[in-house]
Amino acid sequence: MNLYKHQEKALLLARDSMRRGLKRPIIAAPTSFGKTVLAGEMLKNCQDMGKKGWFFCDRKQLVEQSIDKFTQMGIDFGVRMANHPLHNPQAPIQIASIQTVQAMIGKHKRALPEFDMALVDECHTQYDVINQIIAQYNNIPIIGLTATPYSKGLGKIYNNLIVPITQRELLDQGFLCPIRYYGGEHIDMSKIKSVNPNTYKTDDIERATESDSDRLAGCIIRNWMEYGENAQTIAFSPTQNLSKNLVERLNKNGISAEHVDCTFNQDERDELFEAHDRGEFKVLSCSRLLNTGYDAPSVRCIIDCFPTKSITTYVQRVGRLMRTFEGKTHAIYLDHASNFERFGYAEDIVPEVLHSGDKTHNEQELTKKDVKEVKTRECPDCFQQMAGYKCKACGYEVPRLEQMEDDGALLVELTGSKANRKDTRETKEQFYSELSKYAAFKGYKGGWAANQYREKYGVWPNKINRHDVETWGEMTHNWIRYQNIKYANRKPQ
Repeated sequence: MNLYKHQEKALLLARDSMRRGLKRPIIAAPTSFGKTVLAGEMLKNCQDMGKKGWFFCDRKQLVEQSIDKFTQMGIDFGVRMANHPLHNPQAPIQIASIQTVQAMIGKHKRALPEFDMALVDECHTQYDVINQIIAQYNNIPIIGLTATPYSKGLGKIYNNLIVPITQRELLDQGFLCPIRYYGGEHIDMSKIKSVNPNTYKTDDIERATESDSDRLAGCIIRNWMEYGENAQTIAFSPTQNLSKNLVERLNKNGISAEHVDCTFNQDERDELFEAHDRGEFKVLSCSRLLNTGYDAPSVRCIIDCFPTKSITTYVQRVGRLMRTFEGKTHAIYLDHASNFERFGYAEDIVPEVLHSGDKTHNEQELTKKDVKEVKTRECPDCFQQMAGYKCKACGYEVPRLEQMEDDGALLVELTGSKANRKDTRETKEQFYSELSKYAAFKGYKGGWAANQYREKYGVWPNKINRHDVETWGEMTHNWIRYQNIKYANRKPQ
């Protein structure tokens, strides 16, 4: 099985990490990276060298997925999971459920059969048994795989973060489906308290949602009918009761919906998942259940009514949409939780460091700085949510003057020494001449134009020549308008 370039890069970076003595790397593998294939390639190399390896998975679904891939790759493996028909302890490669590993270690006095390397799938979900293995086998390479390496204390367990490709790059290369983000009515977040930097107080969210449920439900239904494109949809609500309430309201409005939660046994869940995948009903609603362990590429829409401060949760939810599927040109994220306002585009969130465990755990501090505190708004052309000053969906760009009004930091680029270096002498002369024309038209004192010039460039126009102009252009008009707005904002109310 041939690897993609980003998988080859990950393999090379992992080998380099080992050579440098960093035997506990985490490979940040976004949705559709192909981490199971990467794991299979590493373990096949291990097998071909006559060595033994383990692949630890925390869910039955991931074990079965690995079995399919490893079989295609010609790997000689056994499965360590209760009563599994492919149990084969003699095989060089072992696919193991973490629950079975826990039982084995208890039985064998905290030791596993001899092995030479291991990989941990979804390593952001930390299990004591895996941490014990990592600590015990401290000279054996053990590699973590996850799309969301933001968990508390990961940097104490693993010692190197590898980011071979970002979600945005995978999207640009066609491995992911583009998302259309639309905003919608949500609860008043100013009344919601935080438990910690990554968690809102659930009781506050529940109370606020229940007290405002009529307005929210009405907006959700209108938003889905306008932007949901009648697509297969999953929904997230703050509690199971609120999910059930949403399902009831959707059904009353002619939108077929079903609720699922952790009280359903696996057969009941599978039956609902399969019926939804066949299109027998439109909306599958839950509280948290579908956040992980649910993989349905045919789903094209999310209704998100559950506010979160966790980057992990947000990226995982949007990730439910991003897998490609035949005929799926785009997916839709209906934000009724103000999550886009907090995080912006999920595909632009890139891990930068692992949490060391020595300071407050704030997931946003573990990402690259350019995705934080981004100004979000609705695009006036396509009505999608946009972060920053350019819509990535249709290309609309916020006018420069509005950017100046929004972001004082941008004014540094337009005023003072930076502007003085940036603008040509001809531009400065034209600006000063137009200011003088405006001052004459308004009857301002002679020094007004010079003061405005100094306000913009930080120096007096001592060597700047003026010439006759008929009127003032857009740059001067925008500057005067900005100054008037700034003056008005300074005046006492």
